[in-house]
Amino acid sequence: MDTPDLTTQQHHDYDHAYYRKVHDRGRLSLLVALVGSFAIPFYLSVVLGHGVDVTTLTAGMIFVLGFVGIIWIVEPISYYPVLGPVGNYMSFLSGNIGNMRMPVVGGVQKALDAEPGTKRAELAAVYGLAASTITNLVILFVVIIGGTFIVQALPDSVLAAFTYAIPGIVGAMIYAFGSKLSPRNIVIVVVLGLLIVQAIRLVGQVSEGAGRLLGTGQVGIAAAVAIVVALLLARREGPAQDPEVEDPGE
Repeated sequence: MDTPDLTTQQHHDYDHAYYRKVHDRGRLSLLVALVGSFAIPFYLSVVLGHGVDVTTLTAGMIFVLGFVGIIWIVEPISYYPVLGPVGNYMSFLSGNIGNMRMPVVGGVQKALDAEPGTKRAELAAVYGLAASTITNLVILFVVIIGGTFIVQALPDSVLAAFTYAIPGIVGAMIYAFGSKLSPRNIVIVVVLGLLIVQAIRLVGQVSEGAGRLLGTGQVGIAAAVAIVVALLLARREGPAQDPEVEDPGE
C-alpha cells in the first residue's frame, strides 16, 4: 500500500508543492550541467580559436544523433515509472543508469518492499541513487589515484599491450551482440556495412566535402540504415510466435 499514513493535505503538498520544487531545481541542475559541459569547448573554439570547421561539427552531430538519438527519447520514458521525477533528474545528471543506478534502485525498493510507481518507491529511489552516486565518486577517486601509480609501475611491455584494448573491447561487443543473431542476419549486417562504406567512398570521389561529411558520420548512417532495414524485415516476417502457445489451426 502506498504511504497510508499521509493525510489528504500531505498528499496535496507532495503532489503540488514538492513536485514543483523538484522540477524547478532539477531543470536548473541540468541547465548548469549543460552549460558546464559546453563551457570548455566554447572557450577553446571561440576564445582561443581552436574550433573545428562546420563540416566536421555537422558530421559529429550526425554521428551522435544516429548512434544514440533514439535513446534520448526512450530512456527517460522507460526509467520514469521506477525512478520517478527526482530519480530521473538525479540519474541523468550522474549517468551510468542502466548498469549501475537501476540495479541499486531496484535493490533498495525490494529491501523496503516498495512497489514501483508509488511515492514510497520514489523516495527509496532517491536514497538509492544518492548512495550509489556517492559510492561511485569515492571509488572512482581511489581508482584514479591508485591507477596512476599502478600504470607508472608497469613495465613497457605491459603498457604496449594497452594498444589492443580498444580492438579487444570492440571484438567482445561484436561477439556479445553477434552471438544473438542468426547466420542470415549476420550476412545481412556485414553486406549492409560494406555497401554503406563503398557508397560513401563513391560520394567522396564525386564531392570531397560530402564524402568527408558522410565518412565522419558513417557509424550513425549505418545505424540509421540498420534500424530501417530491421523494421522492414520485422514487418515482413510478422509478429513473433510464442513457442509455448499452440497454433489453433493444428
